Amino acid sequence: MLKFLVIGRGTDFGGPIDPAVLHMALENLVLPSIQMLKDWEDKKAVVGGLFAAQRAGAIIIDSPSGEELSKMLQSLPFWGQNTWEVIPLQSFQSGVEDTKRQIENVKKMVKMSQTANSSPMPAE
Repeated sequence: MLKFLVIGRGTDFGGPIDPAVLHMALENLVLPSIQMLKDWEDKKAVVGGLFAAQRAGAIIIDSPSGEELSKMLQSLPFWGQNTWEVIPLQSFQSGVEDTKRQIENVKKMVKMSQTANSSPMPAE
């Protein structure tokens, strides 16, 4: 499974929204979407939450692929009214392995640099 950080932000409509339209959006799009996210969290499919006092939130989702992640997000009623930022996450174990590789590569570079600097300069 792959982990993805997903940040969703409500679209800015550029001005006040008619209260009747807002009521419909809250009742038919926002509330059902937040309920779905809560259900996913209860099933341990996601962790996350809403940003306090904002029309935004973040979740971390385990998904077998980006395509499956897209299907999940698109099932949310407010999917089309939000902008989405999806960031694939690297595991901490993979980060440890990458950092160890980087250390070895840098050690080789240092050794090569020291060898090149210690060789005698050609006569001019």
